[in-house]
Amino acid sequence: MIKKQIYSLITYDESVKTMEAGADHIGLVPMQDGGVPAHRVPLETVDKIFAEAKRRGVVTVAIMLNKDPKEMLDIAKRVRPDILHIAGMEYTADQAFRDQLRAVCPETELMQAVLVDGPEAVERAKEYAKFSDYLLTDSGLAADTGIGASGLTHDWSIDAAIVANVDIPVIIAGGLGPDNVEECIKEIKPYGVDSLTKTSIKYDGGRMEKDIDKVREFCERADKAAAEVGL
Repeated sequence: MIKKQIYSLITYDESVKTMEAGADHIGLVPMQDGGVPAHRVPLETVDKIFAEAKRRGVVTVAIMLNKDPKEMLDIAKRVRPDILHIAGMEYTADQAFRDQLRAVCPETELMQAVLVDGPEAVERAKEYAKFSDYLLTDSGLAADTGIGASGLTHDWSIDAAIVANVDIPVIIAGGLGPDNVEECIKEIKPYGVDSLTKTSIKYDGGRMEKDIDKVREFCERADKAAAEVGL
């Protein structure tokens, strides 16, 4: 079974609808010093969303867009996500950070983003895999979001090489939506697929919300492709 990961949730109601539409992982940006202000979620709302996800058996992901490891660890300890996703290039996790995370929040796993900017990404991913529980491959860099949120795809042959060369689950992100998720799964055969841009409605000022019909279609198409290739 392929894991369908949907980013970046903001409200409780859209989070519930996203889970009902088929998401296995849900990700959000807890209030922090980084990322787009309109996308940061108050901690009390994070608590409510994560509690409902845990009740439903949906994996919770806290997305870190800052560069302060202490703040990341404090947030992890406060909201207790299933996965802590390190998304910035100004700070990349390492074994020391993994050890600290395990000490303060032993139930939380670590996911490190991998910038897929060329064949060198494979070696980068192999290094990250030494201390991470998951990798997320993604496209592009942005000053306010770190790795990802570009809505652009990249060379999937590099992702396939990463999947073949690491021993931990790999989630593919970068411009995925209902239009191309089946092709991606058939080509790469990953552990999971992630969608943000193509399953969101964006408004002026940076505000956005999930397009639940597109979320549902993304999840349905992902499941269909996974069944066809035996995942």
